[in-house]
Amino acid sequence: MKQIISIILLTGALLTGCSKSDDSTMLSIGTESFTWDSDVRLQKVQVKCDGKWTAKSDVYWCAPIRKNGEGNAGLPIWVSPNLTGEARQGTITITAAGATKTISVSQPAFTGSLDDYEYHLPVVFHILYKDKNDESQYVKEGQMAKILTEVNKLYAQNNMNIVFELAQYDDNGEELKEPGVVRHEVTFDEYDPELFLSSKHEDNRQYAKYAQNMKKYINVYVFRFAQDDEKNSTMGISNMAIVPMAHPLDSLVATDAANDYAYTATPWGCCINNEYIYEWQEGNSLNPQYIAATVAHELGHYLGLLHTFSSDECNIDDACDDTNICDYENYVSYIAAYIKQQQDAGVSSFKMSDLARRKDCKTLKEYVAHNILDYSFCYNDEFTEQQRKRTRHVLWYGPLVPGPKLVQYNTTGITTRGGKEKPDIAERIQPCPGIIKTKPFSTSYQ
Repeated sequence: MKQIISIILLTGALLTGCSKSDDSTMLSIGTESFTWDSDVRLQKVQVKCDGKWTAKSDVYWCAPIRKNGEGNAGLPIWVSPNLTGEARQGTITITAAGATKTISVSQPAFTGSLDDYEYHLPVVFHILYKDKNDESQYVKEGQMAKILTEVNKLYAQNNMNIVFELAQYDDNGEELKEPGVVRHEVTFDEYDPELFLSSKHEDNRQYAKYAQNMKKYINVYVFRFAQDDEKNSTMGISNMAIVPMAHPLDSLVATDAANDYAYTATPWGCCINNEYIYEWQEGNSLNPQYIAATVAHELGHYLGLLHTFSSDECNIDDACDDTNICDYENYVSYIAAYIKQQQDAGVSSFKMSDLARRKDCKTLKEYVAHNILDYSFCYNDEFTEQQRKRTRHVLWYGPLVPGPKLVQYNTTGITTRGGKEKPDIAERIQPCPGIIKTKPFSTSYQ
């Protein structure tokens, strides 16, 4: 059975009656212990106090998002569900002017199916804009939520047991005005996306400070991409997942460098080109620039999936035996010539099944592309079972992917913001091909 995780948001006054007397601060707690089962990922308690207070935890799987406050304030607590076979306990400590009380917290051992466990992954979209009046830069409120809804449909229809959620709080415990969206004013009109994610590019270090804790959130950066030398536009790009040395996965970098890091010195995540932020499916047609398919594609890279095509004459594959792989350059040459030939002949409406047809590198048989990790003219509606297994491995062990793990990581993390040395993470960026630009035409579902 699939285990559905729900957010449980409790606003009951677990911490009450904090008042000052002439010689001390009185602090009382409405409950001294509570238990979270495997469904709980977020808890909110209300702190009542006349003065300043601090909150901390002694365990990695449960931590106050807000570390301190003053007076009456909500205290959101991040909780990592327990996928281990052992029960665990911890303590949350609240301190106000020297008075200290504790809350004992616990989680029972997990007894369900790890394969069927449904991961809920908080996402933060960082909208980078220069002109607030340009809706492609300062993306309309609600657009990212609309996109993520469609992304989740693609993952759900393939039984991936992954749900992407709009984050409710930032790293400081402040509730986001627009869930899952943080806006940053920048000075550039456009930026090379590969340089934006490159650990070797010094100019991009200033944007690393935008990131939320990578063990708790997926960071997605939305900005205008600079075109390449051939004037091609890319829709998205992503860092590839990394895994620890003890749990390698074919075609992914295995390193322990990031095991205890929550931040990196340069940006790490997915990047989306805002030029296509409103591209949508309309009527009885498929749009090769559909933004939800692009976001689903890039998130797939972040979870360990590679392209289902070879950019090196069939010499590269995606480490999955149940996907079709084509020679991408051969396909691009064919489809550009095919479209031009048809348009020169006055044809303006093509069958998608013809545009999405490719030849498999391994079998040399023709097939119609459906995989979300494919590109260009593709139905973009399928993952395979082996792709699903790769994402499970990354979710279970990947140190820079949120969600409960089968290994213990420091979820507070060593932060580069605190003056520590940056993690030596082997860089691997997954750039996606440029868009094939043609004169407008329509395609059908046939």
